[in-house]
Amino acid sequence: MAIFGALSSGRSGLIINGAGLSVIGNNIANVGTIAFKGSRTEFADLISAEAGGQVGKIGLGARIGTVRTLFEQGAIEATGRSLDLAIEGQGFFVLRDGQAQVFTRAGNFQRNANGSITNGLGYVLQGTPVNARGAPIGALQDVNVSGITSQASPTARVTLSGNLDAQATVPAAFDSTSFATAYATATFPTSVQIFDSLGTTHDLTLFFRKAGTNAWDVFMGVDAGETGGTPGALQIINGAGGTITFNPDGSVNSVSGLTGSVTFSGASAQTIDLDLDEFTQVAGPSGLNAVTQDGYGAGGLVSLTVNTVGILSATFDNGQTRPLYQLGIASFRNNEGLIPSGNQVYRASIDSGPPAIAVAQSQGNGSVLGSALEQSNVQIAQAFIDLISTQRAFQANARVITASDQLLGDLINIIR
Repeated sequence: MAIFGALSSGRSGLIINGAGLSVIGNNIANVGTIAFKGSRTEFADLISAEAGGQVGKIGLGARIGTVRTLFEQGAIEATGRSLDLAIEGQGFFVLRDGQAQVFTRAGNFQRNANGSITNGLGYVLQGTPVNARGAPIGALQDVNVSGITSQASPTARVTLSGNLDAQATVPAAFDSTSFATAYATATFPTSVQIFDSLGTTHDLTLFFRKAGTNAWDVFMGVDAGETGGTPGALQIINGAGGTITFNPDGSVNSVSGLTGSVTFSGASAQTIDLDLDEFTQVAGPSGLNAVTQDGYGAGGLVSLTVNTVGILSATFDNGQTRPLYQLGIASFRNNEGLIPSGNQVYRASIDSGPPAIAVAQSQGNGSVLGSALEQSNVQIAQAFIDLISTQRAFQANARVITASDQLLGDLINIIR
């Protein structure tokens, strides 16, 4: 009987629109969830039945065809936190859950007690180790920064800029017997800090002595006690000394003998080149303008940063920076086939196809943005429109059931 069909159709309408309300409610509830992807309920009609005669086919109502996850990009919001990451464009971060791979767009990562970079569920972020040039040197693995340090590097080059007084007088012959005699017979003494292979700092003392018109002698000295000799004694490390000559306009003409060799106690032998090309000789006080040297001590991990191609680099307290990993970025033939596992984590399925894991800015993958997070892609205004529309549809189906019930009552009352 058609009236019973109307009841059945109204019932199916209540069921599917109730489910639609649940999906919309879930979208609205997650409007502030990091990297949440909203869903849409898609309906389909039920198989029709033959009614016969001229009426034709009468439908039996509707059913839920699918609940489709919408993977449109959410807004990117800067956070200032170094382990907050977002993907601008296609792709998913790769995580390890036990022996399985899972995937997410939510980049609110953290460092656990073991040094691994994980999400809130403890799934470990995956990346490929890289060398100092950022080239891969291993397979995809857990990103772990436990015990990461910066090794010390001995000073090999010291660069100075400054001025030597053109009006200075020529002193007595340079006397390197002791620090006291060296200071007394130098026109301009100064010192710079250098590092040995163990990262220990030492003072490299430089003695500039005017040797004549536009010519200066340069001696490089260290404390002999730091090389296994008598503490406090002066050790000249560039032999008989070097020279620097100037042009009449005060610019450097030539330098020689500005390389010294030294072996500090317990450390490796090192050679130090002194670069004075930025010096001038004009009428004015002798002094230094800038000092740079390429050595540094051992350093501990201070912070982590990620660039747009997904290279995770460490910054150390000795001022050095070193790339560690390049994050793996996964893509799928069909994102909508991924299986949601909660907490913005997805698993591959037959419908999605297997993951194609590459890196950011390649194979169609987007860029990685550091210190930023992708927000929910739920549009609250559209969600409220959908809510009102679905509510009205639910009410209309309820009215169909009410009308069908009244017709059944009238039919029953005919025989009374």
